[in-house]
Amino acid sequence: MKEFFVTGENTLKGGEDAQNSEVLDGQKKARSMVYSTIKSVSYLDLLLPFTILLCMIVSILISVYVPSSRHTFDAENHASLVNVSIPLAIGMIVMMIPPICKVSWESIHKYLKEKYVWRQLLLSLILNWIFGPLLMTALAWLALFEHKEYREGIIMIGIARCIAMVLIWNQIAGGDNDLCVVLVVCNSVLQMVLYAPLQLLYCYVISNDHFQGSYNAMFSEVAKSVSAFLGIPLCCGILIRLIFVYSIGKHNYEKHILKYISPWAMIGFHYTICILFVSRGYQFIHEIGSAFLCFIPLVLYFILAWSFTFVLMRYLTNTKPSDDEKCECDQEQLLLKKSWGKKTCSSNYPITMTQCFTTASNNFELSLAVAISIYGNDSQQAIAATFGPLLEVPILMILAIFARYLRIRFIWRDDVIPKVER
Repeated sequence: MKEFFVTGENTLKGGEDAQNSEVLDGQKKARSMVYSTIKSVSYLDLLLPFTILLCMIVSILISVYVPSSRHTFDAENHASLVNVSIPLAIGMIVMMIPPICKVSWESIHKYLKEKYVWRQLLLSLILNWIFGPLLMTALAWLALFEHKEYREGIIMIGIARCIAMVLIWNQIAGGDNDLCVVLVVCNSVLQMVLYAPLQLLYCYVISNDHFQGSYNAMFSEVAKSVSAFLGIPLCCGILIRLIFVYSIGKHNYEKHILKYISPWAMIGFHYTICILFVSRGYQFIHEIGSAFLCFIPLVLYFILAWSFTFVLMRYLTNTKPSDDEKCECDQEQLLLKKSWGKKTCSSNYPITMTQCFTTASNNFELSLAVAISIYGNDSQQAIAATFGPLLEVPILMILAIFARYLRIRFIWRDDVIPKVER
């Protein structure tokens, strides 16, 4: 009898040791995945939040201690484009051209033949143009109900759907690149049409704010701003890509030409940040308490939008087996893993990640350009718009790395389907 209990205890201990060993192996694998993901990101991308912050600090110091600099870049002192001084307009246009040059415009028609693309496109339209703006508007009112100008700037960020950085986040997370390109193209076109009416709808109609002036004049002003600061870089980016792709080939373009175009996005963006905070830094310091309230809706938006979309896509992309089929995740070694989501084991990871980052990302370049054009580069709306990239870059970088961790913690269709096909 004693030997029986000893044997039982040894068996239990052996099972516990095996279980602990499996947990440790899983943790090591997760850490390895996180480290490899961080290493796959360039140093420039990792330093981006710090370089943005440095530009803001230096520019604010100039604005505070060199009073004459505050009006150097006013539209009244220069030739202007849609009420934006030419020095500032150049920066805003330049920073948007490189991301557009990376989109495969020449082959976009091929992806549209896939049935799954149209289903995901419809879902993306709902998430990006209904859910996203409504969520940002609600959060902006929650945190900034007493600060109308800052609230409008935050709402304008929520309306502008991302067409640039989402390509980076999607690539880091391992999303569906082809689908991401289709969604980016769709959002680019829709932004030309929808941004102006949505800006009026969410900033004034839904918010029930009294607008001083004519709605027609306001719509015209927003439409001109979007046409100038999205239309010009969109046309330039498409032309640059198509000319080089059809003259030297796609491979040579992406290998030899694109590397010289890409850095100009961040050069133009940092240049724009510097001009903006040189003009506005002094007033920003005197209103810093109210300004930092803008952080609340932005942080909540990025986290809530990404998390909601993740849960939604886990269920929507889960394909259930028919009655006479047995789910493959119940077989082989998948049951031995300490994995999550066995009830939704057939969910599609690449599509889920693409939808998550498309919904959570915003086109801060466009919202900043329109805010400056309509309200001026010394406005609170423009300052609020600058907080978008300051928070979006580090938060979505963390979410992209976290997504790679979820890739190994959850069971996905990729873990199951290959075993069936073989």
